[in-house]
Amino acid sequence: METNDIYRELAKKLMMENSQILPQIWRSVCTEAEARVVVMLPGTISGLAEKTGMPPAEMAKMLDSLFRKGAAFESVRDGEIVYRMPRHIVQFHDATLLWDGAPGEMNELWVSFMDTEYPALLELVTQIGMPSFMRVIPINKTLDAESRVLVYEDAARLVEEASSIAVVPCVCRKSQRLCERPVEVCIQLNRGAEYTLKRGTGRRIDRDEALGLLKKAEEAGLVHMVENKAGMANAICNCCPCCCEMLRYASNARTAGVLAPSRFTARVDRIACTSCGECEEICPVHAIDTADGPARIGEGCIGCGLCAAACPTGAITLYETRPAEHIPS
Repeated sequence: METNDIYRELAKKLMMENSQILPQIWRSVCTEAEARVVVMLPGTISGLAEKTGMPPAEMAKMLDSLFRKGAAFESVRDGEIVYRMPRHIVQFHDATLLWDGAPGEMNELWVSFMDTEYPALLELVTQIGMPSFMRVIPINKTLDAESRVLVYEDAARLVEEASSIAVVPCVCRKSQRLCERPVEVCIQLNRGAEYTLKRGTGRRIDRDEALGLLKKAEEAGLVHMVENKAGMANAICNCCPCCCEMLRYASNARTAGVLAPSRFTARVDRIACTSCGECEEICPVHAIDTADGPARIGEGCIGCGLCAAACPTGAITLYETRPAEHIPS
């Protein structure tokens, strides 16, 4: 396989066969020899060494390098480490942007990709009804008293029940640089924490610091997000509407499938509402209108709770509108 073809094959494996930029990103991450190994994944050190004719020690060194670059991920099967490719473009984006040794052009390539080619993938995700990559979880204190909250939609409980916690920079704000909101606020949990600590891309924190980061994120108008599946999360992202690879596309009907709303929707007490506009200003998806009297919540509400947290009169609460089955297993 020609050199250009190997990088295009890697792009194809991430559902971006026609991308002009993703092969360039792969080239900035991997040498040609490394790319030829990545395209063979999944595999073990011994299995890949046998396929390539490379000494096992040399293969181990290469796979460790690919792991630290964010181009390969580890799992353990029958007591042996198995390496695999990133599962999707979002995982590849996030992992490589945390690589300390990344060449300068890689960041610029990612910014260009996210602004120009990524939206087409999100349109496809939305059109064919693929499961969303991420899901919003609400600010718990803004929920209606009668709402039933599952443990995996409560950020504080996720933190309190985690076996291991770390914090990493938000890769979206780190690369896009479109706002001055806090950067070191994305929380890794359990396996996610152990992964980032092994790579050296984050630092271990305790529960108190993690809970403090959640509060800091809420005060900065950031939206809590987790992987769109039931069960204990591996990460709690705290996202802004200008830089986030999910949130900035969630208010466009053509690309909204990238992000699943929480099971909750905002509701306004029209008597208590003073039409101050605080909720409209903070809404990350422009789903609130206060132009003609009390606030009105539009269909695009993602149930994050920022409006309720910002409301000075307590006129907004979140109430349960979707069943537990809204969250895929």
